[in-house]
Amino acid sequence: MSFISRKDSAEAIANVAVKPYLRDRGQNYLLTMTQNYNMVELAHLMTAATGQQIGYAPVSLQEFADIYRAEGDGDELASMYHAAAMGLMDGVTNDFRHITGHAPQDMGTFLKENYQQ
Repeated sequence: MSFISRKDSAEAIANVAVKPYLRDRGQNYLLTMTQNYNMVELAHLMTAATGQQIGYAPVSLQEFADIYRAEGDGDELASMYHAAAMGLMDGVTNDFRHITGHAPQDMGTFLKENYQQ
């Protein structure tokens, strides 16, 4: 799966809004980090960020939704889990760098900065 932070997304969107050459030909952009991750790789990154062992065990779509339902976003996260399983979240581009002039924040740094114990 490929991700990008809200902060980086906002920066890119603001750049497109104020720089006509980034949008004057109907351009489309796919904003992503510089690489995609499988669930095992994400578990390793989360382990490093939290200091706690985090693993990955595949579950059904319904089980995934049920796990996160108490937090209020079970169906939304389940739809993303399903899309990832279908390969729809694998795209990686350099669009963010093209728009902003620098790389987006990497997943390891994002997790370390945003993990709250």
